[in-house]
Amino acid sequence: MARILIILIFLLGGGLISSQNTQNGIQVLAGELINTGHMLKMEKQILRLSPSPLQEELAYITGKKVRMLCDVSGDSCTPIRYELDPFETAKVADWTLKKIPRYVTGGHFSFNPQCTPDGKMLFWTALIREGGRSTQKIWAAKRDQYGFWMQGEQLATPLNNRLPSAVISALPGGNELFVFGNFGEEEMLDLLKKEMQFKSQEASREAQNPKDFHFRLGRLETEYRERTEKIQNRAPLYKSYKTETGWSNPNPIHFPSFYNWYRKPENPNQQVFGGSALSSTGRTIVYSAQQKRNYGKLDLYVTFLSDTGTFEEGINLGSTLNTGEEEMAPFLAPDDKTLYFSSSGRKEGISIFVSRRLNENWNQWSEPQELSPNLRGVNFFSIPAVGNWAYVSRDGELYMAAIPPSFQPEPVVVIKGKVVDEEGKPLQASVTYESLIKKKGLGSTVSDPLTGEFSIILPFDENYGFYGEKEGYLPVSRNLNLVGKEKEGLEKTVLLVLPKLKKGNEIVLNNLFFAFRSVDITKESEPELDRLAGLLKKNPRLKVVIEGHTDNVGGDQANKKLSIERAVSVANYLKSKHQLEETRITTKGLGQGVPVADNKTEDGRAQNRRVVFKILED
Repeated sequence: MARILIILIFLLGGGLISSQNTQNGIQVLAGELINTGHMLKMEKQILRLSPSPLQEELAYITGKKVRMLCDVSGDSCTPIRYELDPFETAKVADWTLKKIPRYVTGGHFSFNPQCTPDGKMLFWTALIREGGRSTQKIWAAKRDQYGFWMQGEQLATPLNNRLPSAVISALPGGNELFVFGNFGEEEMLDLLKKEMQFKSQEASREAQNPKDFHFRLGRLETEYRERTEKIQNRAPLYKSYKTETGWSNPNPIHFPSFYNWYRKPENPNQQVFGGSALSSTGRTIVYSAQQKRNYGKLDLYVTFLSDTGTFEEGINLGSTLNTGEEEMAPFLAPDDKTLYFSSSGRKEGISIFVSRRLNENWNQWSEPQELSPNLRGVNFFSIPAVGNWAYVSRDGELYMAAIPPSFQPEPVVVIKGKVVDEEGKPLQASVTYESLIKKKGLGSTVSDPLTGEFSIILPFDENYGFYGEKEGYLPVSRNLNLVGKEKEGLEKTVLLVLPKLKKGNEIVLNNLFFAFRSVDITKESEPELDRLAGLLKKNPRLKVVIEGHTDNVGGDQANKKLSIERAVSVANYLKSKHQLEETRITTKGLGQGVPVADNKTEDGRAQNRRVVFKILED
């Protein structure tokens, strides 16, 4: 026994002495938890873990490999955050489940994980005891700069109230949420009840006789029942935006044709909604409900946002997807083609399936495939646009699941951007993206009011324009042509600097295109020019100059001629199509005389070939 003790002391002592190999300060370390979670054994050293709020949790997972964020001081370190093996960067077997640490969820019964497409924020639903009963609350956590999930927290009002709430989809950037809940219905029902009480008293006074009174009362009862059902049966779906002081009051989506007949036999008075998913564009909803066209108990439907801001009548996604049982918890991947959902009608119990949309009409789908027997019992599933891990829940715990390539959605491009003013101060602005080919808006988001950051998701095979705009500022645009490009997951960063709407400020018309060495404006330029025309009409005192510039290819005189003719083409488009006054738009051609980049490179020459929109009078 003494010999064993001496060896143990030698091993631990040697490890502690060699700990000087690790620098003091915040470090990311990897190793095995030993000694009931009080020590971290790495390849060449052992560190003592100082007491921390994680101590009890680490004792529970002793013997496990972890990647840990630590504050190192000498031969000890204070644990801050950790992740369990297998690590996200490692190669692992398909559909390996990796538990999200309990410090993230606070140990509460947790389900319905929804990760933002950029993978930086995670929302989920937690079952919380409140006032002697359990209710569902929205929780959230952020990733830190080292890739660890930070401690989660329950979101404040108005997203959480005394009734159940849940995040259905987190739009790119995490600045907009699509939520399920009850926001304002009780107040509406109370007001309706008071209105009906007043009308019944009025009927009592105005009735000619008892028969007339009962007739009036019957009509009021019918009106009350119909209006109550309309309030109770409206889509329980809302959108909320991040503001400088928190989240905005959730606003109901306008989906007047929505209804749901599904009730469980054990509770026939409670409507059961099978969940929904919002596309990354914010213009398409896939939802689960029981309606007159159903094949089973709960079917999957799709609805689209019209140009008037109303979601249209839902379309059943057909018998390829829907069975005679329950299809629920849909998740539409960022490619807008790959649909994941849970089903109780294909295997014993509930499992997750995937199907891919085969046409633009949303009525042809591939035969659903079960993701993995390892995911049976899982009924919530989401995938960010980046990385190879999905987020799932099972038995009140949150997990990450390693996705094999064959089950991953098609690659997309993630645009990570920031909107600032001329001084570099963050702006909350609307960021819209559109098809330059179809001249059609595809989606929009808002930038964070505190940081100016935003994200948008762009599937391949489209020529995109996107722009930031805010009241009192000039809009600034960029473009990205993904037609015919190799499909691979990419991230691109952009900075949109919005100048104030005042004399002397200018913008480059980045989404203005001409045929090579020509003055002919292409069709893809029209959304940009139409937007500027709208700005001029909205601000009738503005006077502007359109400046043309070229690179140094060709002679000076030829370039000056080309630059003035291109400026005139833009001015003529604005004047003729939008009937803008001649006196408000002047033109100037500066040729190759004012370069903004080096003409020795193709990229520099491309920057120098530009048309500028400059304010002369405001």
